[in-house]
Amino acid sequence: MAVDFQVVHPQESVPLTSVTVLPGPPRSVDVIGKDFRSVDEVLINQIVAESVVVVNKQRLLATIPESLDAQRILSVKVLSRRLTVSKRSLIRFRIGRTPGKVTGILRLIQLFLKVLFTTPGSDIFDPTLGGGALRAVGRHFGVMEGNEVLNNLVIAVDNTARQIVALQAKDSSIPLDERLLSAKVLRAEFNKRETTVDVAVEITSQAGRTAVANVGL
Repeated sequence: MAVDFQVVHPQESVPLTSVTVLPGPPRSVDVIGKDFRSVDEVLINQIVAESVVVVNKQRLLATIPESLDAQRILSVKVLSRRLTVSKRSLIRFRIGRTPGKVTGILRLIQLFLKVLFTTPGSDIFDPTLGGGALRAVGRHFGVMEGNEVLNNLVIAVDNTARQIVALQAKDSSIPLDERLLSAKVLRAEFNKRETTVDVAVEITSQAGRTAVANVGL
């Protein structure tokens, strides 16, 4: 069975009930949520909180990074140590503390995202490869151009799916749980205040297993 070095980590995003900004010093957020027993990190405006104290199962306190001292707090995400590929998971791109390998549906997700974010022409071995998603979000755009960015991402997902299906058709040794059947965008939201894009892509293998890749760009 083929394996890949793991660089994609889907982590469960814990559902939150309320977030209150405490003035400090230092400034912090008082967060109420569903279950904080397996908290890994807290992201405040997409930046890792400097310190986190879990008060109890449903409440935690997180220190706001100094770089955000003069900024308004627009988003707070609490990530669990549980690795899942559900609608509540957030994909993180990183090398883990202990290097790991991936197989099955997670390997398929990793391949899909790799191709999705590859810009055509950047791979010298296959210049035509790539969904070009980074080209859609990597340029400067105003808050009124969000719809164009989202449309381009949907097109990039479709192009990526077609490319992977064509590539995998040439290799009969790929197991069904790592072979792409379909991919579709479940959600694509443009946050005007943060000028970020949140995308959820449903990936289905030929073995019939479905997983959701949530990515914030």
